[in-house]
Amino acid sequence: MKRYYPLAEISRLEDTFDRFVDRFFSDFFPARWQAEERLPEVEWVPAVDLVEKKEYFLLRTEIPGIKKEDLDISVTDDSITIKGEVKKEKEEKDETYYLAERCCGSFGRCVKLPQEIDPNKVEATLKNGILELKLPKKEVRKTKVVEVKVK
Repeated sequence: MKRYYPLAEISRLEDTFDRFVDRFFSDFFPARWQAEERLPEVEWVPAVDLVEKKEYFLLRTEIPGIKKEDLDISVTDDSITIKGEVKKEKEEKDETYYLAERCCGSFGRCVKLPQEIDPNKVEATLKNGILELKLPKKEVRKTKVVEVKVK
């Protein structure tokens, strides 16, 4: 049985409208960088920090209570997708009361990067509910200009 959240429907509608407006204005302002994209099948979107260093990007997100086995991280040249599922159970007993709570749901986030990275060299660490990803930048190859003489 899945719990129904009426406000989640409003949030999804807002996200759809935001994506529509972003796509509309991206035609007029193509240099605008869109950092995120909400995944349609998720119930929760974790906040991320993306910091650009000289040779890599550092992405941090808080996902408390998640085990590394419950994470699915996929990387392409220009984006990273983080998905997972929260499963928690809490039970308390006392002489005067009994409390049992369960929490479950999926989360996810797709982040588009402003520069290409090397997907084979990505490093991930999960410690105290903070996921940190080190995303090494691809070397930018300079194009060689050759002057051609006309005969």
